[in-house]
Amino acid sequence: MKLTLTKSHGCGNDFVLLHAKDVRDIPLEPLIRAVCDRRTGVGADGFILAAKDPLTMRFYNADGSAAPMCGNGIRCFARFCLEEGLTDSDSFPVQTGAGEKQVDIVSRVPFLARIAMGKPDYRPEMVGAAPGTDLWDYTLEVDDLRVTLCSFFLSTVHTVWFVDDAADDSLLPLAEKIHSHPMFAEKTNVNLVEVIDSATIRMRTWERGVGPTLACGTGACSAVLAAYKKGLCGPDVTVRLPRGELYISVAPDESVTMTGPAQRILKGEYEYEG
Repeated sequence: MKLTLTKSHGCGNDFVLLHAKDVRDIPLEPLIRAVCDRRTGVGADGFILAAKDPLTMRFYNADGSAAPMCGNGIRCFARFCLEEGLTDSDSFPVQTGAGEKQVDIVSRVPFLARIAMGKPDYRPEMVGAAPGTDLWDYTLEVDDLRVTLCSFFLSTVHTVWFVDDAADDSLLPLAEKIHSHPMFAEKTNVNLVEVIDSATIRMRTWERGVGPTLACGTGACSAVLAAYKKGLCGPDVTVRLPRGELYISVAPDESVTMTGPAQRILKGEYEYEG
C-alpha cells in the first residue's frame, strides 16, 4: 500500500503528516509505530492527520498514543494545510483535541506562524492527579532527590521543573521518572527550564510517548507561563531550544501565544505492508 505523506519539523521536533481520508480504513496504532520508527520507517516524534470542513488536526505520539495537541505540530499542520490546498487564508481556526486554536500566518517565506494556545487549567484531574492535589510548587521525591515542580494542563499535560542547567544530560533519567510517576494517571510531559534572564529561558523536554525531544511548543508555553507567574521572567520571552527558538507571550488573563517556524523536509510515498 502506498501512502502519500509529508515530513516537517518545528525547531527539530519532527512529524509525519497525512490526509485523514487516506488512512480511514487502516488501523492507526500499528501504522503510526511503523511510520515513526527511525530505523525502518520515515522517523518522527509525532504523527498528524489533517481533515477539512472544518480544519481538524488529530495528533498522535510516536508510540501510537493520542494526545490532545502539539505546539510545534500545529505550526507544521498549518503549513501542510496551505501547501495541500486545505486553506488559502493567512488566518484560520483549527479544531484540536484541546479545543479550537487560532492560527495566524506571520510570514509564508520563511514560514512563521502565531498560535493562540489558550489558557492553563490548574485542576489536578486535568493532569490525571487525584482531586484536591496541590500541583503548584509541590515536592516530589525521585531517586532520593526532592524536586519542586509545577504541573497543569495547557493544551496538554505539562510539568515544569526549574533547573540550573537545562542541557545537563544527567537530569534526563530523573525527568523520565517524573514523567511516569504514579501520581500522573496518563504520564506527563516534563520540561527542564533554565531561566537566563527576564526575557530568555533555555528548555529541554521529556515528552510522553516519545522521550527526549529537540523542542516542545506546548512545553515552551507552559515553561514561560510558570516562570512568569513565579516572577522569574516578563510576559514576552524567547525560548531557546537545541535546534531553534520560539517566542512566547503571556497576557494578563494568562492566555498564551506562541510564534515559531515550520519547515517541510520531504513529500513522498511510503510503502506500508501492515
